Formats: sequence, structure tokens, C-alpha cells
Amino acid sequence: MIGKNQRIDAILVIFASFLTLGLISTLTFAPVIKSNAAESSAEVETIVRPVLAITTDESLLNFTLSPLSGGSSESKPVIATVDTNSTGGYELYFSSEDNATAMTSTTTSDTIVSDFNSAVTLANMGVNKWGYSLDNTNFNKIPTLASQVKIKDLDHYPTSNERNTTVNIGIKIDDTIDAGVYSKVVKFSAIAHASPVPNLNKLVDLTSMQDPNLAQYCADTYTPTTDATEIDWDRVFFGDLVPRASVKDSRDDKYYLISKLADGNCWMSQNLELILDKNTSLSNETTDLNTKTTWTPENSTLTVKPTSRTWPDRYSNASAAAYSYYPIATDRYYQGGASISSTPTASDTEYDWEKAGVYYNWYSATAGSGTYAMTSGNATDSICPKGWMLPLGTTDNKSFYYLLTTKYGASAANMITPPLNFLRAGYYDYGDITMKRQGYSAGLWASSADSSQAQARNLFFHELNVSPQNSDIKGVGFSVRCVAR
Repeated sequence: MIGKNQRIDAILVIFASFLTLGLISTLTFAPVIKSNAAESSAEVETIVRPVLAITTDESLLNFTLSPLSGGSSESKPVIATVDTNSTGGYELYFSSEDNATAMTSTTTSDTIVSDFNSAVTLANMGVNKWGYSLDNTNFNKIPTLASQVKIKDLDHYPTSNERNTTVNIGIKIDDTIDAGVYSKVVKFSAIAHASPVPNLNKLVDLTSMQDPNLAQYCADTYTPTTDATEIDWDRVFFGDLVPRASVKDSRDDKYYLISKLADGNCWMSQNLELILDKNTSLSNETTDLNTKTTWTPENSTLTVKPTSRTWPDRYSNASAAAYSYYPIATDRYYQGGASISSTPTASDTEYDWEKAGVYYNWYSATAGSGTYAMTSGNATDSICPKGWMLPLGTTDNKSFYYLLTTKYGASAANMITPPLNFLRAGYYDYGDITMKRQGYSAGLWASSADSSQAQARNLFFHELNVSPQNSDIKGVGFSVRCVAR
């Protein structure tokens, strides 16, 4: 606590004041160094301690007072200025310098006391009394040092005006006390609040989607409120934003926007666009394979729009094979989540457009673990990057249902706006070999089968409604977004 004493001297004809020197305390800052041997690197953090200083303007306490038999009164302000670098603000207290509150004469035994029990106006104050007021209307008795009064409490970095606090000193005297100098020292004391712990967006420190620190970095990143929509791209800040980063998938060097959302999970904020190749195996070192070391898709991703039926009939056992489609240019980008565009326009930013990604049947989305015969439970593997997974098809955490229903109360409108940023990217109908409902609806696979050979769980939404626990045919080409494990 920093204190500043203000001496109040009263002369019955001339009022003057004398200022004693206050204490100014500055605290040095010390570096804290953390070492991470596994990465052979060192992170240096510097903690800057709060500093605090108080000054008072003594020139304002020059009174001239001529006592009358009925009482003469006057009030004058004293301004206490607190300077601090604390982003947590400060508290300011006011009191006598000790546990006595009377102004005493320097030559006689007379005093000017401060002993009334409730607030009074200066006009109604008893004679030969004094007090303080924060509004220059209601005057209270001077508090003792043991019962200091808090006169300001800020929880944020003070503005220029908030650094100043005015206390009005009021005195009322009559001619029954001797002339002379009456004095008392009042005290201003301040405490700097600790600066709030900065929010950390550790997602920006990820080296890839497969970074082994993913789980820890996600846990160390703050969780935004459901009301937060503005995006945070910085590592450290104060406030409530949505932490986001652009991170590379080491399998094909494509970048994805990832965000930590209000459910406490880290999500891909773009649709997966991993192109499958029947001549290239995916490895459990880079892919979400938990029951096998590699998986090789039976079919490569279509990269041109087919002219004849390419995927098998929806109820055929042959549908238990990998099929996927990478849309043509006019299908690939969506303005504001809904409007199709071949390329983003010059005025658009990462907030406004997203890639449609690749459309996968459920078997390919689950890296072969979600078979046609599977009728319950969750698929064990997926084509998500290692450390990520397909969302669950249940109401539990890490599900579309928990994210959208429990946390965001998702509507057709907020699905395509920050922070969710889903796309109405439509779906691929293998029977008609066409893209359908582009700009109007979308489906995204979950990991759960749904009580029949033909169907699996997914998120399905359109311009009117959101169904976070939908079921659809396993052969349909839906988008994929992954959630961190």
C-alpha cells in the first residue's frame, strides 16, 4: 500500500495547508525463463510488476474564514492523483493519519472535532466541526486510520480522469473558540490491483495439425464465451475473443483455420480437403488411425466431375469402400458460408470465405473402420490428422450436438457466421452424380453408426434449420470437420 499524507491547517482568519512528502514505490520486474528440453528451445517471459504513486494538489486548500456567532462554513477540494501501470486498477482509501480525528489548536486546548454519526450538509453541520465529502453536498465525519474509507475501486487500467479523485473538506466554526492555527493530517492510501492474467492463444504456437503438443496447447488456450464472435490471432491479449490460428496439415501442406470454441474443444474451422490416392497409404504417424498402422483407400478422390455413375448403389455392399469427390472450381469457395464463388474476391478476408473441401462417403471419412455392416458404436479410425477425430454422434462433449445445442443454441443464421463458420456446401449425390443443395444446406460426418447398415450420424443444416444428430445414407458424399482429441 502506498500512502500520501495531506496536512490540514486551520487558522480562524486565514486558512492554509502544508503538504508533507509522500512515498512513491516502484517495483522492478524480473524475468522468468522456462526451458523445454524436448523442443530444445527456451521461452522467455518477463513479468512487469505494478507500480503506484500518489500526489495531492495542496494549492487548493487555502481557506479564508471569518467566524460568526451563528457559524461560518466553507469547503475546499483536495485532489489525489494515483498513477499506476496496473491493468487491474487500484483502490484508494481516505482517513485521518491516526485514530484521532480532531483538528487541534497549536496554542490552546480548543479543537474542531469530527464526531457526527450521519451525513450532513455543510449548512446543517454543527459548529466547530469538520468532515469530508465526495460530492461536496453530503459531509461525513473524518474516518480514523483503523477504519479507513474506500473512496475508489477500479478493476481496469485507469483512464486519465479515473486517476484523479476529489475529496472536499468542509469546516464550520463560530466565535466561541480561540483564534489560531488548528491542524490535522489526513491520509490517502492506495493499493494497486494485480494485473489480470493475460489470455493465451497457444494455438498460434502449433507447428502442424499433427503437433504432439496439440492437446496441451488446446488445454492452455482460454475458452471463449458463447457471445464472443471477434477472432483473436495473437498469442497474448486481455479480453474475450475467439482464439484462432492457421495450421498446416503435414500430409499435404494444406493450411486450415482452427479455433477453440465455447465447448472447450479445438475445432477445425474449415472443411477437410485431403485428397485420397489409392496408390498412397495413410500412416498412423500423421493420420487418426488407432487400430492399424496404415490405411490405403480403395479409390482415389475424383477431381473432375464424372459423366456417369461412379459410386455404387447406396444399398450395395460395395459401398463399403472409399469414395470421395473434390469439387470443381465453381464449387470450392463460399462467401459468408453460403454463396458459391470460384475464387474469393479481393475484398474478402479469411472471415468471409471458406473452402468447400472434399466430399467423402462415411467409409472413407472413417478410414475404412466405418463399414457398411456396422450398425452401432463409433468408428475407431478417421482421415482426420493425428491428434484429431471425427465428432461423436452422441450428445457428449466432442459432438456436434454438444457444441451446437448445449453451448451455442445454433440457428440457421449463426451456423455460417463467426465463430462457427460452417458452410452451406451442399453434398455429393453419387446416384445423380451431382452436387446438391449448394448454398442452401450441408452435411458433415460424425463417427457413429445409426442402428442400420445403411445410415450413420451427421450434422445436417440448411437455411431454415439445424439437425446436429441427423442420420443419412453412408454412401452420400458429406464434408468433414475434425475436433481435437
